[in-house]
Amino acid sequence: MFSVGDHVLHPLHGAGTITSVITRPNGGKQQKYYSLHLVLDDIVLYIPVACGGQVGLRAICSKQKALQILEGDFGGLPPQPSSWNCRYRENMERIRSGEICKVAQVVVCLRIRNRRRTLAGSEKRVLECAEKILYSELMLATGMSWEQIYRKLELQWKQLRWY
Repeated sequence: MFSVGDHVLHPLHGAGTITSVITRPNGGKQQKYYSLHLVLDDIVLYIPVACGGQVGLRAICSKQKALQILEGDFGGLPPQPSSWNCRYRENMERIRSGEICKVAQVVVCLRIRNRRRTLAGSEKRVLECAEKILYSELMLATGMSWEQIYRKLELQWKQLRWY
């Protein structure tokens, strides 16, 4: 169970801070909810405490892990299928996993693909979603701003031979 003030990541919405734990009626019963304020969207999500694990809610990565990602150390790039629907499905699975390295891989793979040819609308939305999730977690883990994270990642990824 998380506490007020904890920084957590929702795999599909990004990172934020738990601002309160409230009790609200749900189906005739009282249920506890985390009030999660997302750092980038400036919105509040209410997530049932009992379902936190099911939706993939987890504590954000350590500062050390975030710095590794910022240095370009997130593992190799997975192969990308040529079929857009297979690519879409695999990238969404990586995002849903909630693992920061897999989300970083999605961002890099789609950016590489975008450099070679324009992304389709669905893949642009996947890229935007993955960037939001990645940047928000790195921001909370390191204390850096969005602009600092963006510049640091751009510099690192441009130095990699496959980017």
